[in-house]
Amino acid sequence: MANVKKNVKNLFKQLGIDDKEYLKDVVQTAQKLLTMNNVEILSHRLPDGDTLGSAVALCRGLRSLGKKANVICADPIPQKYQFLFDGLDEQSFQPDHVVSVDIAAPHLMGKLEETYAGKIDVAIDHHMKNSIEAPLKFVDEKAAAVGELIWLLLNAMGVTVDKAMAEAMFTAITTDTGCFKYSNVTPRTHQIAVELMKLDVDCAGLNFRLLDETTKAQLGLKSAALSTLEYHCEDKCAIVTITTEMMEKFNASPEDTDGVSNIPRSIQGVQCGITMKQTEDGWKISIRSDEHVNAAEVCGKFGGGGHARAAGCKFTESYEEAKQKLVAAVEEVLDK
Repeated sequence: MANVKKNVKNLFKQLGIDDKEYLKDVVQTAQKLLTMNNVEILSHRLPDGDTLGSAVALCRGLRSLGKKANVICADPIPQKYQFLFDGLDEQSFQPDHVVSVDIAAPHLMGKLEETYAGKIDVAIDHHMKNSIEAPLKFVDEKAAAVGELIWLLLNAMGVTVDKAMAEAMFTAITTDTGCFKYSNVTPRTHQIAVELMKLDVDCAGLNFRLLDETTKAQLGLKSAALSTLEYHCEDKCAIVTITTEMMEKFNASPEDTDGVSNIPRSIQGVQCGITMKQTEDGWKISIRSDEHVNAAEVCGKFGGGGHARAAGCKFTESYEEAKQKLVAAVEEVLDK
């Protein structure tokens, strides 16, 4: 335990961080994790690269210290992230502790909420608003990805980070930063990536697999979504739609919708891009924005949330009613 504070001080010196409160948070979280065994690590529903990469890296790190740990997720692991679990067979144990990673609110646990809500010991996250109930919360909204926080914690605990852990953390960081191109990227993000690259991570190969490689279903879905494109707010807001009919037509899986939400925001002059995806009970909304629109603020009006440049929410209303409410909310923010 005594070495944790020393390890964190060295890390902060390496990264140029001078924040006593933050140092205290990292030390406290690392020390708590070191006391744990038989740990279940929760990822959010509809898992992405950050929640899975962070959970896997933490799981491997804890196991390297002789502890038992498993990664738990309500939904199936998308094909492109399954490599993270190579050699990470499920261990048999009665869980004594629960850690959540990249989960901002209880409902994001999906069908696991009923089992784990109120039973989480440590919550590790980077969302602006985190409503998880836990005795210990380590939330850093300035971190581009939770993968950054896991890197700090593993090194603080004295874990010898291996290639598999490094690949998991690189996956977390590159997917949540769009390969380091989003505004959430900081010098610290690049510094940690450099440390991961030193462990022989195939960054080019991972970036292609995670961000560039596409399926035929995904291409068909993007084409169909583009045909629905419409502009609002003097062309500063663009909306595309994905219907269940489109999903069936291209035999698309949920992971085939990856990348569609970036399309409307990529259009020149558009400050807020909205993707409306039809669900069984309404519409799932994904918003991507520039500095003129706080996506989390817009989604927060409808019970959602996320980051300033990427957020989401849900509607149970009709398509037209949901769209009108979204456009009105965006227009209000733009008028400010």
